[in-house]
Amino acid sequence: MNKSIKITITFFLILSLLSCILFLLIYPNYNNILLTINSYNIYNLSKETSIKILTQISPTTDNYEEKVLGYTSIEESLKDQQIVLDRKILEELNTIIRINELNIEGPILQGESSLTMDQGFWHFPISKFPGEKGNVVIIGHRFMNMPPAKDTFFNLDQTKIGERIVVAHHEGEFTYIVVDIKEVEPNDITVVQDSDDYRLTLITCTPLWTSEKRLVIVAKLDKLYKKV
Repeated sequence: MNKSIKITITFFLILSLLSCILFLLIYPNYNNILLTINSYNIYNLSKETSIKILTQISPTTDNYEEKVLGYTSIEESLKDQQIVLDRKILEELNTIIRINELNIEGPILQGESSLTMDQGFWHFPISKFPGEKGNVVIIGHRFMNMPPAKDTFFNLDQTKIGERIVVAHHEGEFTYIVVDIKEVEPNDITVVQDSDDYRLTLITCTPLWTSEKRLVIVAKLDKLYKKV
């Protein structure tokens, strides 16, 4: 018998022995191994990963009800007040807010509840109108719409002191300069209270993808902010 045949036979004998050993090791655990392999289905794995991530960054149901739908939040602080809008002056004037550096631009809408934010930036009904003395409050969603859409406060956390915010309509244009940036608790209604200066206050949720706190941008009317 030549050498090559001996090597071939030896190889197959070793292979057969290894196969028997592997069979004896694998067969008792075949079901567990199969389940493990199936669990690595790409679709299921990506789905589970996405759910875990969203669960971690999203508020719990209790927090969601309290902070987003709860009556103690800034947005819902009007529940005990009777708000009736006979006219929607800002909408009649096609009022918009624009922050060029942040790619933000969209209509300012008037409404009696925070549901108005689902259609655009919401003028807090008890606040002043643009250009008036006092606190003009605009509240908007952070991620209902996302870039490249402009009618969203998605990029608002990138605001810098000195940023120019323009509020414009058919009868005029008002430029406000950012003077303060802060985070507050979701029920801190002091940020929507009236003031004795010419102020614009923008409010949205923060951090991004959560409603844990409120990002508040305070700006003052360009021609007056150094005096008031």
